[in-house]
Amino acid sequence: MGEASDDFLPPKRGFPLPTLPHFGGGGLAQRASMTNATAPISTTSDRSVAIGIALVLSSAVAWSTAGFFARMVPIDIWVVVFWRGIFGGLSIAALAMIEKRRFGFDLKAAFSLAGIALILISATGKIAFLYALQNTSVANVTVIYATLPFITAILAWLWFREKAERRTLAGSLVAGAGVVVTVVGSTGLGGGHLLGDLAALFMTFTMALMTVIMRRHREVPMLEAAAMSGILAAIIAFPMADPFTATLTEIGWLALFGIVTQGGGLGIYTMGARRLPSAQAALLSASEVPMSPLWVWIFFQEVPAQETFIGGGLVLAAILWNIGAELRKRP
Repeated sequence: MGEASDDFLPPKRGFPLPTLPHFGGGGLAQRASMTNATAPISTTSDRSVAIGIALVLSSAVAWSTAGFFARMVPIDIWVVVFWRGIFGGLSIAALAMIEKRRFGFDLKAAFSLAGIALILISATGKIAFLYALQNTSVANVTVIYATLPFITAILAWLWFREKAERRTLAGSLVAGAGVVVTVVGSTGLGGGHLLGDLAALFMTFTMALMTVIMRRHREVPMLEAAAMSGILAAIIAFPMADPFTATLTEIGWLALFGIVTQGGGLGIYTMGARRLPSAQAALLSASEVPMSPLWVWIFFQEVPAQETFIGGGLVLAAILWNIGAELRKRP
């Protein structure tokens, strides 16, 4: 799963485009005027767009592997939280320094009141995410998490009356129905699955809350906050379990878990989204939704409940309908 991003934040007039959670910037590229000198510019632009599409799709693949890594290392959750937090936090920190082209953090801005809130909320969301992956199906976690754009739009309206378009509200109802169907399917699989679904819902709520906080406090350096939230999650986990009970092989897998799903996917998306219109980037990143359960089905024969297919279909339809409407609206 990805993290919340500034690209996900709405313009001041509302939430015209609900997108999947991710880092990165975006925006419509400005085309050159139609002159005889535009041919090489157009060729360069087409190449840039193709590269952007490949990068955003690659980032979706990276984020979709979270369930695979969680199943590869089925050990104590606190050990997983510790090592994923360490390696994920360090990889995001490295990305932040590469982006700023200097060694060091903007600690003053990161430790503002809003920054501290983001770090704490993100850390609890990371823990809830891993608990959800260990206690329900990956498909259920993915379906519930995919409702993030709609929950964010509702929170923004409740908090500071941020206007939401009608199609976003309609999509929220459809996505909400999809989550209800998905969770109902877990009731027949035992209480553990239901607790996992609730953890996924809590994690999604924390990410939505982070997004609306960032909407109000754009001065907070998001990469730094995300890096420190990973380290904080590791600090919280350390007293709960002995991280060194994990074997070197397991630590290696957990290192890949943190780097690939956080720093890696983040960096790839950041590079790709800047080459594409934000609506197109959002549409491509939605491919994470069907891919996440695919990997655990291929490698671990984890077949979702029938209700998960129905609920997931409703959620994905709501997302694609909203993004498709935005793509048709924009030039």
